[in-house]
Amino acid sequence: MSAAISLKGVSKGFLDGERYREVFVDFDLAVAPGEIVAVCGPSGSGKSTLLNLVAGLLVVDGGLLNLRHGGVDYPLHTLDEAARGAVRRRLVGYVFQFFNLIPTLNVLENVRFPLALNDRDDLLPQARERLATLGLADRLDAFPDQLSGGERQRVAIARALAHEPPIVLADEPTGNLDAGNSEQVADMLWSEVERLGCVLLVATHSEAIAERAHRVVELGR
Repeated sequence: MSAAISLKGVSKGFLDGERYREVFVDFDLAVAPGEIVAVCGPSGSGKSTLLNLVAGLLVVDGGLLNLRHGGVDYPLHTLDEAARGAVRRRLVGYVFQFFNLIPTLNVLENVRFPLALNDRDDLLPQARERLATLGLADRLDAFPDQLSGGERQRVAIARALAHEPPIVLADEPTGNLDAGNSEQVADMLWSEVERLGCVLLVATHSEAIAERAHRVVELGR
C-alpha cells in the first residue's frame, strides 16, 4: 500500500540571526493510510516544522515530500504556494496548539469555514453531529472568548475534521489543557480519527499521547 505521507531525503533549515540552523538533513518518513504516528522530541527538534512541511505551510529545501490520496500523488516539493494551499484545503485538517479559532465567528461558523472553502456544505449535518459528539451541541452560537480551553480545543478538532480530510495534523493538541481535559480531548480526537480512517500525525511532549499512537518517531535524539 502506498504511503499517505512520504518524505525522502528531506532537508530544511532556518536562519537564526546570522547562523543557519539545520532542522532536517536527509530525513525520511512514510506514514501509511489510517496510521496514527506520534512525533516526539525536545523543544526545537523540528516537530512543528515537520507538521508545517506536511501541511504545505513550509517548503522543503531539498528532497521529496509527497501526499497521496485516492490513487493521486501530490508532490508538495514541486508546487507553488497557491497549489500547496489548494492541496492543504482539500486533504489536510490541522489542530493547532493555540486553537487558532476565528474570534469573530461562533462555534458553528468556525467549523463551517473549511466546508465553505471546499464547497462542501453537504457535510454540514455531519459536522453538527460531530460537535454534538464532542459535547458542544449547546455551544453552537458561542464565540471563542466565551469558551473554556477544553471547549476551544474540541471546536478546533471539529473544524479540522469538518471536511473529513484523509490527513489530520495535530500540534501539541493537549499542551494547553489540564490533565482531565487532556485525556478527554485525546479520547475524542482518537475516536473521530479512527472512525473516519484518517492518518493522524501528532506532535507531542506527552508520553500519554505518544502511547496511544501506532508508532512513535523521535526527533533530535
